[in-house]
Amino acid sequence: MTVHLEPFAAEHVPEAAALLERWYGRAGKGLPRLGAGDGESLVARRLAAAGPAAVAARSGRGTLTGYLAAAPVDLAGDERAALYGHPRSAAVGLGGHALEDGREAEVLRELYAAVAERLVGQGRYVHYVQLPADDAVAMAWFRIGFGLEQVRGLMPVKARGRQPRGVEGLTIRRAGPGDLPQVGRMAVEVAREHQQAATFQPQPPEALRALHTHYSAALADPRSAAFVAVRRGEEVGMVLLTPAGPGPATPPNCADLAEAYVEPSARGEGISRVLLATALAWAYDTGYRSVTAAWRSTSRTGAGHWPAVGFKPVAYRLSRVLQRPG
Repeated sequence: MTVHLEPFAAEHVPEAAALLERWYGRAGKGLPRLGAGDGESLVARRLAAAGPAAVAARSGRGTLTGYLAAAPVDLAGDERAALYGHPRSAAVGLGGHALEDGREAEVLRELYAAVAERLVGQGRYVHYVQLPADDAVAMAWFRIGFGLEQVRGLMPVKARGRQPRGVEGLTIRRAGPGDLPQVGRMAVEVAREHQQAATFQPQPPEALRALHTHYSAALADPRSAAFVAVRRGEEVGMVLLTPAGPGPATPPNCADLAEAYVEPSARGEGISRVLLATALAWAYDTGYRSVTAAWRSTSRTGAGHWPAVGFKPVAYRLSRVLQRPG
């Protein structure tokens, strides 16, 4: 079946939003529902960020069968995001693409070929895409060379229920601004674990240095909370919740699990569950009703742990790294 490509422009937004809403109805069941007008607003933002790297596809009958908009991403060496992504890349955010049911592979192949050519022309050889956690949708991307890199999960925050068993000799305390050195040190250890097998994430040294003080504002913000686990006078773990930023994967009144760490020598004893239960109790009392977290699919600690404690996958981040010529 013939696919006709054309530049994705403002006049396509209402039709693209309708396609997105139909697609989310099937593929994005774990995501917050798009409200009236949300689809058009989201598509318009993705289009504005993409510039020329935005293409629409129509069938021979003139029906919109898909669109794709990829935005340039440029990160400073000391940004926290540089610890988990390439400093010069392109990203298709949630809402930055949608496909007609039943023709995903065919339409996406044509859309990506056109967009990727423009991205490579800009010197962007690392491409990311965010999509609902739907394996059928992901398969269309796998067939054109992408791989699963990151999972985002969502968990409801409920009133205190059954608490995990305690850990002998363990105490949990709320961290404050004076705990920045301890919180920063453990945040750096979380990041460094992504350098190991099987993630092998390159990380700028300046970003690791900046991470030591990255959470100074969060530790003084009443909307955020960090909790430190102490045993025999030694800090052996911490968890940090911050307000989740707005977005299609974020429901109202949502907190983000920004950091979570337990010293390797103390793992397997239930410390992480006690820390998380303490943080969730605080979150409920503060008015949060859900919490989101992201983990690498290759993480030997996170990939099994976070779904096991109750996070349901709602979104994927896929990536493709192209070989630079020469």
